Formats: sequence, structure tokens, C-alpha cells
Amino acid sequence: MAERTPTMNPPYLLLIPRLYLGLIFTIAAVEKLTGRGDFARPLTGFLTQVGLRSGYGWYHAVLRSVVLPHVHVFATLVISAECFVAVSMLFGLATRAGAAVAIFLLVNYLAAKGVPWWSPASNDMAEIVLAVVVLIGAAGRFGGIDMKLHERFPRIPLW
Repeated sequence: MAERTPTMNPPYLLLIPRLYLGLIFTIAAVEKLTGRGDFARPLTGFLTQVGLRSGYGWYHAVLRSVVLPHVHVFATLVISAECFVAVSMLFGLATRAGAAVAIFLLVNYLAAKGVPWWSPASNDMAEIVLAVVVLIGAAGRFGGIDMKLHERFPRIPLW
């Protein structure tokens, strides 16, 4: 009889970064949704006061030519994406897609802040690493809706 070896990465460990990201993105989305007025105004203030002053140099052109002229569209996109990531992570639904969106958002946050990625003050980079773990590990397959979807449709790669 073959000897059973312990799993190198128990799937329940993937639940921790998934739920952490879900909580962080829920808090961020709720703050934006329940804030006073239109989120485009504080987004514009942040991007002009922080992004154009402290952000990475290559990101300034993106802000000036793409984001700031269409700030209302981007404000809606940010809130929608944060809600998607929150739901995805908390319920374990399309976690790989949610993790990819989280990585995209977090890279933009990091670039806008201009904090070196290796700095202890860069929680964005730490969260990017967690999102990569969730993406690679298919974290929704433990304790999430993705688990049931994967059992039913095993060949679909998003879960």
C-alpha cells in the first residue's frame, strides 16, 4: 500500500488571504459608496495632490492623458471593481478573475502613491502578493462557490 504524504499546501490556508482581500476591498468600496456625494471629487483631489506629485513618473502621463479627463468614468470603474473583488473574495466566486482585478487595482494604487514597492509602508505590494497567491492557488475552491462550480464544470479555468 502506498504511503500517504501530507499535502504541501493545505487548501484551507488559501482561505486566509482570500477573506483578508475580501474584507479590505469591502471596506474600501463601502467607504466610497457611503461617502458624501460623488466619488469623482475626492478621486480627482487624490490624483492631483498625491498622484501627480508623488506617483511614479511614468504614471503621470497616464493620469494626465487618460484618467483625469475621464475621472467620472474611472470613479465608477474603481467602485465597481472594488465591489466585484469584495464579492468575489468573500463568496469564493470567480476568485481568479477577482484576484486579477485586485492586482490591476493595487498596481494602480501603488503607482499613484509612488511608494517604493519594497517599503514597509507599501501595504499595496503586500496585498498584490496575497492576490497573486489567491490567483495561482484558485482559493475559491475551498469554502467558496467556486468549489461547487469546479465540481460541476471541471474544465472551465476561471474557477
